[in-house]
Amino acid sequence: MRRRTILTIGAAVVLLLVVGAAAAYWVVNRRTADVHNGDKLPFTLTSDPTSSAPPSTHTTPSQRAWGPSWPVYGLSDARTRDASSDTTIHPPYHVQWSAAVGFLEYPPVYAKGVLYLYANGGFVSARDVFTGKVLWTRSLLPKNSQLLGQGSPAIHGGVLYLGARNGHIYALSARTGRTVWDTYVGATMESSPAFDSRFLYMADQNGVVRALYLGNGHVAWSFHAGGEVKHGPAVVGGKVYFGDYAGAMYCLHASNGHQIWHSTTDGLSSGLRSGSFFSTPAVAYGRVYIGNTDDKVYSFDAATGQVAWTYTMPDWAYGSPAVSNGRVYVTSFNGTFAALNARTGALLWSHDLPNGTLASPVVIGHYVYVADLGPKSGKGRVTAYNPVSGRQEWQFNDGKYATPIAAAGRLVVSGATHVYVLRPPK
Repeated sequence: MRRRTILTIGAAVVLLLVVGAAAAYWVVNRRTADVHNGDKLPFTLTSDPTSSAPPSTHTTPSQRAWGPSWPVYGLSDARTRDASSDTTIHPPYHVQWSAAVGFLEYPPVYAKGVLYLYANGGFVSARDVFTGKVLWTRSLLPKNSQLLGQGSPAIHGGVLYLGARNGHIYALSARTGRTVWDTYVGATMESSPAFDSRFLYMADQNGVVRALYLGNGHVAWSFHAGGEVKHGPAVVGGKVYFGDYAGAMYCLHASNGHQIWHSTTDGLSSGLRSGSFFSTPAVAYGRVYIGNTDDKVYSFDAATGQVAWTYTMPDWAYGSPAVSNGRVYVTSFNGTFAALNARTGALLWSHDLPNGTLASPVVIGHYVYVADLGPKSGKGRVTAYNPVSGRQEWQFNDGKYATPIAAAGRLVVSGATHVYVLRPPK
């Protein structure tokens, strides 16, 4: 009898442990429900004033051939990746030129006929967009450096701005590559710079966001976030928007760095913890759109920081959203590519890419482009879709990490180690 009692008690204890473990597993792995307040919060569906525009009629033939600039990561400081006005760029394409440039994790920037590339290892180069001719090249890091993760540079007023993994922020002459100024901030950076008429804005992996004077690199203000800030901030309407690795979103006054709002997230473990914001925010329609490693895409009210909606992807929402014509284009690490309603977050269409993706979509002309990682240790691909229907229209057999940009009426594709300039039909 006593033995039976002991066995019964033991079985009950084991059952309780199993049930407790299962409950704990459920709590830890359960994602929170999505938010659906998009119709209740302010939303202004207007064309993005920062998107690319046709060149002015008051230009020289050379300037008309150059076309609009692509001066920062995401095209504009709003980071919307919306070049839908560049309708002359469309498939089918032919390769005008290609070149080995080193490991590219981020796309180049472009201005006045010149592509500026920033490869891992600190290699910076300028190439003629029409011929591929190298205009200048230099390394910002020691020879054979293994430091990775360089963001895109920014080009403004004849100066190229970029941060490095050695803790320095550089301003280089766009014409020669020579150093204009160099500011040491003591922290590694993967951030792609943003700028306005006065300041350069950079973030670092110590969680510091800074404004530096464009002319001399002196620090105007610094703000300390609650976690690492790996992406570049968006700067719109005198405000700076960014998220951190602690899962918080911020809005600051661009003039002085004072906080306007701060919004936390709790998308993991039944609301007990947050994911991390790696992607760059896109600001449009009075909203801030950004992906998180809690698998959710967030839409915040740009004025208050209130969450308007969330949409849960199957995996990390690692890439940065593109926003165009009332739609938000997003990716997740497992290779899901989706279009969402910008006001409500409702799913419009979704595709499974051939492989996983870390890339951020971009809208160029009548197409939305996205890259995938390709097979392990192989090249990725860039695929173009109809932005309204989601129908696949075109594919190019390289791409990997970065999605294309538009330059001089051409599509510029960043492969894993090569850059390609593709020309549309005449």
